[in-house]
Amino acid sequence: MGKREMSANHWAFVIMGGGSGTRFWPLSRETKPKQFLNILGEHPLIEETFLRIAPLANEERVYLVINQAHRELTGEIFEDRRIQILEEPYGRNTAPCIGLAAIHIKKRWGNIPMAVLPADHFIGDEELFRTTLRACIELSQGGGMVTIGIPPTKPETGYGYIKQGRRCDSIREQEVFEVDRFVEKPDEKRALLYIKEGNYLWNSGIFIFQADVILKEIGKYLPKLYQGLAEIERILDGDRYLPRLERVYADLESISIDYGIMESTREPVYTIPGNFGWSDVGSWQALFEMKDDQRDTSGNIVEGLATIIDSRDSFIINRSEKFVAIFGANQMLVVNTPDAVLVGDLNRSQEVRAIAEAIKRQGLKDRV
Repeated sequence: MGKREMSANHWAFVIMGGGSGTRFWPLSRETKPKQFLNILGEHPLIEETFLRIAPLANEERVYLVINQAHRELTGEIFEDRRIQILEEPYGRNTAPCIGLAAIHIKKRWGNIPMAVLPADHFIGDEELFRTTLRACIELSQGGGMVTIGIPPTKPETGYGYIKQGRRCDSIREQEVFEVDRFVEKPDEKRALLYIKEGNYLWNSGIFIFQADVILKEIGKYLPKLYQGLAEIERILDGDRYLPRLERVYADLESISIDYGIMESTREPVYTIPGNFGWSDVGSWQALFEMKDDQRDTSGNIVEGLATIIDSRDSFIINRSEKFVAIFGANQMLVVNTPDAVLVGDLNRSQEVRAIAEAIKRQGLKDRV
């Protein structure tokens, strides 16, 4: 497949940090979404993502794509780093985000591989993750597109899936498979079928391709986006860049790279299964499960000033000075902040996003 050894000066990283993070309301807000929170380790998730790839990276070839509303917050986190920060005037999902990074990378560094990573995921074995990522980067040198698929541990309905095809190679002791197709988030019955068949992987949202490859695919399947990127590319280094960026983005469709490109492409697509322990930390319940070692004898997790009596398997987070008490309720989610309180069924925490939308409709934007 045309692979060759490369150094960190021959590839780039793109960290997608523009999400709104509404599934972690009320702790996450539009002014400080999930990727900027310390919910798993010592650093915000976006910084954890950077530190995870730092051993593989030349800092100047790390591109962080954020919403312009979070420029100051991002600058504080990365003030001593030489990374490139690209601002989006509006959130338009992952396809425009990746396209914007691709034109910047191609302009400055040429047609090199770019590894695209969400800013807010958890990785267990970071060394194995880097080995897998390095194998993907080397594989992308031969053309086509590469993704990391996650072997499923349960019939998850909150993830898209990748149907794994035939085994075609091995790089750095990592097996390479062709991708038969990408599929949308399934219902529970179909998710169970995927687990039973054994040849489906969770879609991690991590993609690797050369800059020219993804731009060509955008031109083929998302022509309006491609036209907008071409307009921006012509003035990347000029004074008109920011006004042009805002004008182009205002008219762009919000579309994911999965739906816009990966489900339609006829380019070769490969996947390397990632056995390094992964979660998209996509809900309060997912976070609760990741903190399993912190449960008390009744299965509860309590963070902050609170007491819980005669209750099981509940998640209590108190980030205010008010005291929180719960009794006689199981599998509860309680998140208390200085200006908002969330109380609900922990098993339905994927629905928290709907609460944030309802609050917006009430005109209470300062609470979102």
